[in-house]
Amino acid sequence: MSRTLRWSLCVALLSSVRLGAVLGGQTAPLIGESEKVYTLAAGNADIRGLAFDEISPEAPRLFVLDRAGKIFVYKLHRKPAEGIDELKLLDTYDLPTDGSAALAGPRGLAFALDDDRSILYFLNWDRSAAEVKSQLWRCDFESNVHTQTNLTWYPFRIGQREVLDLAYDKGNILICFDASGYRDNDLRVSRGIIHLRWNQACDGKLEFVEHMPDSGEFTSRGVCCMEFEGARYLWASAGSDTIYSADAETGRGIFHFDRPRSTDEAGPLWGLAFGDGSLWVPESAPGPDRVHRVNVTRNLDASCVGPRKLRHLTMTIETTPEKDHPHPGAVYHYFSRPYPHEVMPNQGTWPETEKVVDVSEVPNGKIKSFTYDPANDSSSRQHMALVEYADAPARTYSSRYEIDLWMGPYRKYVYPHRVNRNMEALAGTDYLADDPDLFNLTDAEAYGGFFERVKAHIQKKYGVPAGMENPYWVARNALEYIQDHYYYPGRAQRKPATVDYDNHHYDANPGNLKINLSRRPYDKTQITACSGTSVMLAGAMRYLGFEARWLGTGNEKDRSLWDKDDDGLLDEGESAPVSSGHRYTQVWLGSHYGWICFDATPTRPDFMDYDPVPPIKSQWRYMNRAARGHLKDNRIVFNVGDRLFRPLYRDFEYDEKLAIDNNCGGDQRYNLQGRFDKPELWKLARHRIFVTNVCSIEEVAVSGPKDRTIVTWKPQGAWHRDPQATVSIYLQRVAGSTNKAADVARLARAIPFDSRTATVDLSAYTGSRYRIMLRKDGDSETGGHCEPFDL
Repeated sequence: MSRTLRWSLCVALLSSVRLGAVLGGQTAPLIGESEKVYTLAAGNADIRGLAFDEISPEAPRLFVLDRAGKIFVYKLHRKPAEGIDELKLLDTYDLPTDGSAALAGPRGLAFALDDDRSILYFLNWDRSAAEVKSQLWRCDFESNVHTQTNLTWYPFRIGQREVLDLAYDKGNILICFDASGYRDNDLRVSRGIIHLRWNQACDGKLEFVEHMPDSGEFTSRGVCCMEFEGARYLWASAGSDTIYSADAETGRGIFHFDRPRSTDEAGPLWGLAFGDGSLWVPESAPGPDRVHRVNVTRNLDASCVGPRKLRHLTMTIETTPEKDHPHPGAVYHYFSRPYPHEVMPNQGTWPETEKVVDVSEVPNGKIKSFTYDPANDSSSRQHMALVEYADAPARTYSSRYEIDLWMGPYRKYVYPHRVNRNMEALAGTDYLADDPDLFNLTDAEAYGGFFERVKAHIQKKYGVPAGMENPYWVARNALEYIQDHYYYPGRAQRKPATVDYDNHHYDANPGNLKINLSRRPYDKTQITACSGTSVMLAGAMRYLGFEARWLGTGNEKDRSLWDKDDDGLLDEGESAPVSSGHRYTQVWLGSHYGWICFDATPTRPDFMDYDPVPPIKSQWRYMNRAARGHLKDNRIVFNVGDRLFRPLYRDFEYDEKLAIDNNCGGDQRYNLQGRFDKPELWKLARHRIFVTNVCSIEEVAVSGPKDRTIVTWKPQGAWHRDPQATVSIYLQRVAGSTNKAADVARLARAIPFDSRTATVDLSAYTGSRYRIMLRKDGDSETGGHCEPFDL
């Protein structure tokens, strides 16, 4: 392929980002990152289970079960000071047979020490015959004594569902199984792992103890136990792509990270193990398989950050009078500057690019700036811009705010046992203060009754008392109760949040009245949006003495609203609208974690049908709403809320249409707002928020033979603001009739953006039209692609 092909402009990348860099330039592996990847012995392929021994005299040992029915035993040999870190093959065991036949579906592995003898447990599941075979095997390879238990028997409560992996913990056995077949949602989200126990008082009989939840949305294909700093946790997978941590007693999911991979094609996950302070994760590969040793116990306070998205933000306000009036009063346009990286690590701004403009160009307009410290907290100071129009004859006024910013993934992985009540960093602040417009903390009946309902709900759901001393669990318990008992309004279907204007109960506040909606069985009044839940949760935490506040944010809207040429890139001339706001809560979790986000916003009902009682939610949803650092990678944080902030308060004037639309009363706009001396003389202010791209890739060309194709490009724009940025190169197949392109392969990854050239191999592709796409890693909307060519 000798001819040079021109490319078009702009942007794209990975839809899911593996978080990598550490704040502060730290280089130690983060939680969820591979410390070491081991290639196993020849013949050890198609892994079906892992187990770790760190308690026998021969420890530490790693056991690996493969699909062929063989267990490989490795000695872990580590001397970090000497640079030694390897697995040495010690032995292999052949699995027992079922009668005379080899086991058809061996999977899962767990190690135990019983009377100083090494015991290995594994599962066998086979549906090739008319009757499903589901077995738990207990093997003593030293004495060659093997027994099996039929797991399809009724007492084990899983029937013929597929079993996938198991863990052993002090006489307890946990087995993860495919729970996707439950038709009832509440059953599905509460099952996925069974807890069994050897009852030594009954001749060592294996007994069912309880069902425990898996992620609730993706079947767990691996499970293991971890004791860490006196606390007990489970590790499990959510499908094959994600690994999560959970409370060992209840199975309540806490946080998750992407499964570590050496390549894009890692295959399905089978099994997990914990030992030597690390999580062990298998990966299939051509030839011998691999095992990752993944850090989950070190570098715990480090934050995980991902690649940056660079954008230019624009906000506009337009106010129009209801009618002509000689003295309509002054008009105020308030804008919030997005928070800097030092306050919100998921984003940053370049204040030197800030512009505030009176678009009206009228003599009575003045531009001012001021600051606001929520809860007297100067470390969270809010910078505001004000365009003030003095009293003059009525007319339309317009103003615009602009600034360059970046957004990116940010995570804090919270182990609840490490949460503390250290508040030194909050000295002089008051994040426990009441606000009669928002919280009404003096309403002890409402808040006290709420927490009684929360405790009863958690006890019924998990069979354990609700923890009400650790702020993580208090917030988590309240969040689950709200999500399990409330619905989100459906504005398009005219189902508003619950209001009672006569009693000053608005769609967003006060918290005590929002809480009181659930004091009786569900009756379709338990409807609340994000503002209501953030005020509710913040007030509930403050009532119990735990510091809480909320964030006001905006979010780039769906690509279908701005991608005019359908190439996935935010090109020059395209602007992406940003939502006017979402609100969620932050709770102070002490010296290790600081402010951590919790979002209690409930779901809309299926088919917008508000008649059924809200269903129990999945652990996957809770994990993604509780203690994830920041909850969504592309959210722009504009405002920290502590109490009612009048400049961003929407004046309440009852209007039937606006009330149905959830558009009035008790709301704060988080980021921008028009206000008036005489609001009755002015229409509701019109707002617009959007972002444009500040980076692109141009002048991309390809040349050379198919097996050594040279790709060249020219980065344009503000790439210097992200000097660590990299790009990946993708091959796309172009449909002849529609000219639409779809990814076929990633040809090269993580290339420094300013390399301007790379070599790729196209020899495996032929017989179609293709094009090359460059995407900025971490920002799939920044990049560029060439014109189609034939191979």
